[in-house]
Amino acid sequence: MEGDPVRLHQIILNLLSNAVKFTKRGRIIVSVSMLEQDNEKVTIKFAIEDTGIGISEVNLGNIFDDFHQATSETSRLFGGTGLGLAIVKQLVESQGGSISVESEEGKGSIFSFILDFKKTKAKLEITEAPEITTGAKKGKVLVVEDIALNQLLMKTLLEEFGFELDVANNGKIAIEKLSHMNSFGEGNNYDIILMDLQMPEMNGFEATDYIRNKMKLDIPILALTADVTTVDLQKCKAVGMNDYISKPVDEKILYSKITQYLKNGHQKKIVEDDGKDILQSEKIVNLNSLKLRTKNNPKLMTEMISLYLKQTPSLTVTMKQSVQNNDWNGMQAAVHKMIPSFSIMGIHKNYEDIAIQLQEYSGTQMQPDKIESLVLQLERMCIQVTKELEEELNLINIGNHN
Repeated sequence: MEGDPVRLHQIILNLLSNAVKFTKRGRIIVSVSMLEQDNEKVTIKFAIEDTGIGISEVNLGNIFDDFHQATSETSRLFGGTGLGLAIVKQLVESQGGSISVESEEGKGSIFSFILDFKKTKAKLEITEAPEITTGAKKGKVLVVEDIALNQLLMKTLLEEFGFELDVANNGKIAIEKLSHMNSFGEGNNYDIILMDLQMPEMNGFEATDYIRNKMKLDIPILALTADVTTVDLQKCKAVGMNDYISKPVDEKILYSKITQYLKNGHQKKIVEDDGKDILQSEKIVNLNSLKLRTKNNPKLMTEMISLYLKQTPSLTVTMKQSVQNNDWNGMQAAVHKMIPSFSIMGIHKNYEDIAIQLQEYSGTQMQPDKIESLVLQLERMCIQVTKELEEELNLINIGNHN
């Protein structure tokens, strides 16, 4: 079958994380079933069932809305804003699928989504883990995360990369670990901190503020967040975080960002208010995904790249005009058409996050200055992507003539 493995991974991990967070005892069941098939495609239903706290009938209808959570008490006890479910809905629907929920308060929930996958005769290609460069300093990472499933994922990835790690269940425990190491006069033995933002007792913002202003430590701190909004990024920057990584975590981005801090020792910047791009040392485009989708067929690759180069400039123009005219429906439509191309062309995930932020702000019709800043970032991205894809086209054409 042919589909988008990265987005499927994001959807399932997000729903599993949600189930683990709200299920103190009982069980969580993941099931996959085929609904129908024909000569071209297969329709599959994925379901994540838990025996957790459940959702009341009053809240069930808008559980996928941005920033919705059952109650403020739920947010205080379990952490999070509920935006993860809104993002999951966007990821499912952007692939032409549908998502639904069945729940009863006090008895549990079943989140299910349906996606179509194209049939293919292509041989399975195994995607290798990011290559670990010998020049990178092997350091110790402090993972501050309250969800057991996410802790296990981070442990698996970091150990595979060759890093040592320690885990803290919330910001308060992280501070205790940092203080304990300092009390022996040995200094802080952690080389970098991966900090979840929404945790019970002490969240990531509070912990970072304490580490920077009370403990006076300059250790690099990278935010871990499923709620990628401009507001959160500004708060991250304000309390002294160096960068962020979106959840569910992309292992290549995780490894790249950690090694960049450990190897180069410089501090990257979180998105600036004036619309400056996220600093990157790599190209924006990686065509490995496109090569896999097209079975490395030069003709098909050329056709798809050409279509992207043809349609994207007009979408950028529409976004800019929508800002000027306060046309929020037009803005959302343009961004909605643009987002699927990110994974197809292998565009760096940071920019997909920016596009999702833009959808959020357009939907609420608030903070037009932030919307303008995000549009500017996407415009700059499109200019750079166009340049890189034109270079790739030239390479493909040269290869065809040899």
